Amino acid sequence: MALHRFEKGELGHWLRVVADNGEPNAVQTEVPEHVAKALETLRCIESGADGRWVITDKGRLSLRMEEPGAIHLR
Repeated sequence: MALHRFEKGELGHWLRVVADNGEPNAVQTEVPEHVAKALETLRCIESGADGRWVITDKGRLSLRMEEPGAIHLR
C-alpha cells in the first residue's frame, strides 16, 4: 500500500511533474521523496537507466484517467 494519501488531483499533478522532468531540456522540478516512494509502490513510476524517474505504462494510464476529458468523467 502507498505511503502517501493522495488528495484529489494530486496523483495527476505528480505524474505530470515526472513526465515533464523526462522531457529533453526540461527544468527539473523536485518530487518529494515520500511522494516518489508512493508512486513507485503504486508502480506508476520506476527508476530509469540514468537514475531519473520515468513513468510506467500504469502511470501513463493513471495520468490519462486524471485528464478532464477522461471517459469516466463524462
